Amino acid sequence: MRDDAERKLLEVESEMESMLAALEEGPESEIEAHLMDSSNKEPSESNYKRSLKARESVLTGVDDLLISGGARLILLLPIIVVVLFGFAQSFRDSEPEWWTGSVSGLLLDLSISKAIYLLALVIMVADLVLLFVLHYLMWLTRRIFKLESDEITRSGVTFRSAHGYTEMKAVIDGSTSQLNLTTSLMIIATLFLSLALNFSTDTQGVPVLIALSTGALLSGHSVYMVSDRPRFNTVNPWGLLDAFSPPIHPALLNKPFTDVIRAHVDPLLAVRVSKYVSSFNSNLRKGISLSDLQEYILQMLHMLRSGIIDEDEFQDALESVVDAKTIDQIINHPDLGEETLERLLSHARSRCAPFFRLNDRLRMHINNTSNSGIWFDVDMENLTLGQANLFAFVLNQTEQSQDLIIRVQTPDFRPNECVYRLRVEPQDVSNLEGMPLYQKISESMLESGIIWQTLIPSSMGDATVTVRLEDSAGNLISGKVLTAQVRSDLFTRLRMTTGAVFMIGAALAIVSPMLPFVANLLGL
Repeated sequence: MRDDAERKLLEVESEMESMLAALEEGPESEIEAHLMDSSNKEPSESNYKRSLKARESVLTGVDDLLISGGARLILLLPIIVVVLFGFAQSFRDSEPEWWTGSVSGLLLDLSISKAIYLLALVIMVADLVLLFVLHYLMWLTRRIFKLESDEITRSGVTFRSAHGYTEMKAVIDGSTSQLNLTTSLMIIATLFLSLALNFSTDTQGVPVLIALSTGALLSGHSVYMVSDRPRFNTVNPWGLLDAFSPPIHPALLNKPFTDVIRAHVDPLLAVRVSKYVSSFNSNLRKGISLSDLQEYILQMLHMLRSGIIDEDEFQDALESVVDAKTIDQIINHPDLGEETLERLLSHARSRCAPFFRLNDRLRMHINNTSNSGIWFDVDMENLTLGQANLFAFVLNQTEQSQDLIIRVQTPDFRPNECVYRLRVEPQDVSNLEGMPLYQKISESMLESGIIWQTLIPSSMGDATVTVRLEDSAGNLISGKVLTAQVRSDLFTRLRMTTGAVFMIGAALAIVSPMLPFVANLLGL
């Protein structure tokens, strides 16, 4: 098991190194020469991409304000239409006096039910307009993604074969298919309602058309509710993060923050960050590598946002690895600066909360001056439906190296058993004396043995995981038992329940007009 994990880790690292190597070539390299030739041959391509990005930026703002975020009209408008359908049906056989006396004359003497249906039609057309905006926005995003993928591929980077590219493309295509289905059903609902409005409300076939329109409307809205479509764009550097799910990750973490966050970075952003970080290779202080720089920046930024250190300590910490000018370039970069790094941290924290909880517990352990022996702790999600992330930390505070075994056993997840063999070097406590707290935390993280195991639930309900820490002879040193609930969260259950209710309502709406006909056939 450990050999397979190490082999996969080496594959990921070699892949990233090859991408980085391709991007680190000098101005005279064949890759850059090819890019220069391409830009000379196709000067309109960059202008075309800028035009697409400008349109995407505008539509993303509209989406955030009115459609998928903000007012969320895409959710509210179909519900309003259903309510209007109910009001129209209640007034189908009667006209209130307030309507016939004053209001109907202002609306071409329309009956109240027909006027309500007409208002519903207007709202449905508005909903279709919003859906078409989403369609166009998604087309822009997919087009820009393809153009940027082509650019990276032409530069010599095996981008399309990178881990996660196929899965991310499948997510984007799946969102498009879901939106196509929702839009198609809404168009059908609008057509049925438009057809019904061409006849008098007392026409025999009108209720059937209204019922079919209602059924298509509820079905379309149900598809939208049930399908958890991620929001993504290329306007922001981090815009594609939600469309990406790591298909592979390291099992043994050497650079903990870098390994966790890099696993959740989409391939497009990973290439951009690799290229960006490589530009500071000549600015590093002696003995510091690019990987050390990435790890340290992420650690310090996490501590800064967690309130562990202040701005001055953050600046002092980074100046120990790079000069002040380079720090300013890193933090204040318009695209890949502090905001992007914070987004990456926040995204990883939402996907791998156990890792950050263990990091906090390690910090509290370090604050305890009476530490000794082997510190061992584990954590995983308390509530999960898909894969669960289990992390285990081992910090050797003895005076000699330890050959340890971490054994993960569970009857409720797959794999049922995992075994990791670690050699953990002792932490030199004397070197930590006089260090600031953030430096102690950083050193302790790097000196810890950290495993990351993904567990797949095999059944719903309560689940248990046992984690044993053993010496090389198999003797138990420490053990932890974790319990988890394998079920969806409250918001997901509410969304799925609402979608199911809408689908049942759609079925009833379609079937109800047919019941009298069936009853007549059966002589009932």
